[in-house]
Amino acid sequence: MIEDYKAIFLIATTYVGAVIGAGFASGQEILQFFTLQGGWGYLGIIICGALFGILGYIIFTISLQFNLSTYDQLFYRLGDKMLGKFADLIILLFLFGSFIVMLSGSGEIFFTYFQLNKNFGIVLTLIIIIFAIKFGIQGVMNLNIVLIPGLVIIISITFLLNVDTNLNLNSYDNLLFNNWFFHAIIYVIYNFFLALPILVAIPTQINQKSLLKKGSFLAGGILAILALIINTLLVQNLELIKESQIPILEILNYQDNNIYILYSLVLWLAMITTATSSLYGLITRLKERYFISENRLLIIVIALSFILARFRFGILVATVYPVLGNVGGLIILYLFFNYIKQRIII
Repeated sequence: MIEDYKAIFLIATTYVGAVIGAGFASGQEILQFFTLQGGWGYLGIIICGALFGILGYIIFTISLQFNLSTYDQLFYRLGDKMLGKFADLIILLFLFGSFIVMLSGSGEIFFTYFQLNKNFGIVLTLIIIIFAIKFGIQGVMNLNIVLIPGLVIIISITFLLNVDTNLNLNSYDNLLFNNWFFHAIIYVIYNFFLALPILVAIPTQINQKSLLKKGSFLAGGILAILALIINTLLVQNLELIKESQIPILEILNYQDNNIYILYSLVLWLAMITTATSSLYGLITRLKERYFISENRLLIIVIALSFILARFRFGILVATVYPVLGNVGGLIILYLFFNYIKQRIII
């Protein structure tokens, strides 16, 4: 029984780790996709949590049934060769986009909260990432195991220290964009699509369907609860943070709460871990696909990323996610249409 609980927790934390990034922990993703949708944003978060649980379990089931281990096998199995190539390209773009957003966020932390040049933060982050990649991804994965529970604890403490029990949703209803459901779907699609490489591989380590199901829905619940906590903090401080690049730190800094220093460091670590995972996946796949040396790929990718990462963190979140989310959505819809068409029994 204890081993089962451990397996469920491992599945859930691995799933959460694949979805939750610094954009989530900073509050920027929550602000863009839920807070600015008015009171309906809360319903959007609940729907997202349910969808993460359902979609994760479906992928686990497909992976088990067809003995899959990589995301390209998933596309070739449920689609065709052309779709596989196209989806492979889109995931590469997703990884590149995620890497750029994390770099930009790292620079933003150094500029806003450590009073250092943004380029310094980006360069320092790049140095750490390159060092990690040279020694493989295992160290980064181990860091994630510690980082995710740490983020959960600190986010919860932040909420308890700063929450106002008198929450009035009517105070910001005028900000309702009337497309809250669309934003919720785009958010799920982007993050789920980016997590596919890991989700497909999880059943190769844990192959009991009941454990996979519980782990998937536990992950969805954790993601929803964390998003609800962050969204509530943002709602209560909307006038303060609606133009902020890193909303949670803006709130903590304004309230002169010493926890913001710890939170900024943890957030930076989250950005480093997410960026390292994205770059590692990107470089590894590009080497296999185009037969280019790792060092040459690193030079090309990092040079492009450094230029693009100088854009503001919030602008990147607001533009990169919707564009890639729309394309990824079409691919996922096609995959699940074929999934139903082939009458796979869950």
